[in-house]
Amino acid sequence: MGKYIRLLAGIVIILFIFGRLGHDMAANYDGNQSMDGFYRLDRDTVDVMFYGSSHIYAGVNVVDLWDDYGIAGFNLAGTMQTLWNTYYNMEETLKYQSPKVMVVDLYGLLIEDEYYGSSNVIKNVSSMRFSLNKIKSIWNSVPHEEFLTYIASYPLTHDSWAELKQGNYVEKVNNLGGEWYKGYRPTYAVTSYDTLPYIEANPEKAEPTEKNREYLDRMVTFAKEHGIQLAFTVVPYAGLQRQDQSLYLWAEEYAKENDILFLNGNLHLTEMGFDPSTDYAEASHLNYNGSCKYTAYLGEWLMENYELTDRRGSQAWDSWQKYSDSYAAYEQNQELRRSADVESYLHKLSEREDYLIIISLDNHYKENELVKPLKELMGINPYELDVSASVVLENGTIVYQTPAEPEYLWYTETDLSDIAVCRSGGDGMKVLVNNEVKNNSYSDVTIIVYDKMLDTVADVVSYNKDGILTR
Repeated sequence: MGKYIRLLAGIVIILFIFGRLGHDMAANYDGNQSMDGFYRLDRDTVDVMFYGSSHIYAGVNVVDLWDDYGIAGFNLAGTMQTLWNTYYNMEETLKYQSPKVMVVDLYGLLIEDEYYGSSNVIKNVSSMRFSLNKIKSIWNSVPHEEFLTYIASYPLTHDSWAELKQGNYVEKVNNLGGEWYKGYRPTYAVTSYDTLPYIEANPEKAEPTEKNREYLDRMVTFAKEHGIQLAFTVVPYAGLQRQDQSLYLWAEEYAKENDILFLNGNLHLTEMGFDPSTDYAEASHLNYNGSCKYTAYLGEWLMENYELTDRRGSQAWDSWQKYSDSYAAYEQNQELRRSADVESYLHKLSEREDYLIIISLDNHYKENELVKPLKELMGINPYELDVSASVVLENGTIVYQTPAEPEYLWYTETDLSDIAVCRSGGDGMKVLVNNEVKNNSYSDVTIIVYDKMLDTVADVVSYNKDGILTR
């Protein structure tokens, strides 16, 4: 008897090790990041959970929901999340959270295969903590002869070793917002369309697959049993097809029969102010502009139909404010990168106190008239410095500038980076972030901007006498 117990224990240990390795290998996949972020939440702090595919994580801007309405929302989403994966994510949610509303995006109705691709299963299941719920999610997601392979996970993700990076082990790296991540992943790509998607006046109703219908029924029962308000939505997308509309028509009737509110975003594009030339990333996703428009409408809809508390200013929900602050910093970085000339760029730098700025001066920079704004806007007198020099500013104050002797080093550490300024034996300046040279353009002026809040390099630009900023 003892022999079999040891054998079983050995199998369990091997599966645990493989599962952990598989999790680390896949840590940078979208659904895994979302699930990891979910487990980092303080208990019973989420009021609205959003479930679904990449339509959810690209389209539901939980930052705006917080900023505009004080809604504590979280996107538990992954690429091509099936309705059965959503259902088991709902079960997982109640182990740690007590949301008032669960919002399910119905794009999953379009997935008609009983099993839908190993990559999507990995992205939606592998980061779930080991439990009976995870076993059920995998069992219903893959052919049963492949079940143990997916439980182990590592055999499916081992080829990711070449892509391993700090994000596989350090929470702050995985996503914008780090440990405060709430599942929103905007894209800034733009695909311009001439018109909004065509909406059929009287689409023919189409029935979903038996498996999709089964899991919708299970969601309805689950929500009623636990006293949670269930809602359906469809995040707008440009590639809307006739068959999609036929399934959504069925879903609309199904929602009415079960007293569930259903917001089909594709039917309200004009009210949302959608512009087909600016608001889509591509056929399947909203870009940042589109997500803001949809979320504004969604937020009003949620506040009108559900009793939700404004959590802003409450210490227990401070992580949502930190998440918002990180996105505000990110948006400012985006604006900085849009600067086209030296003076406007330096103006933006001078307005920010949460940057660490390293200015590297090389070659014939003293002959460059465009170093004068450095004195006017940054408080640096470049004419007092050596032929090759660097100046470090933090919180708008000079904390280091290179002396005249040939060998020197300035160094600092953040949670995620080692940053150094060095020169040795008469060589030119080197500015390194994690041992990577950032000023290797050999221009008169190179500016390295490090965002301390996001703990990352925000921008690297250089320019010569022509004043053209290059990256």
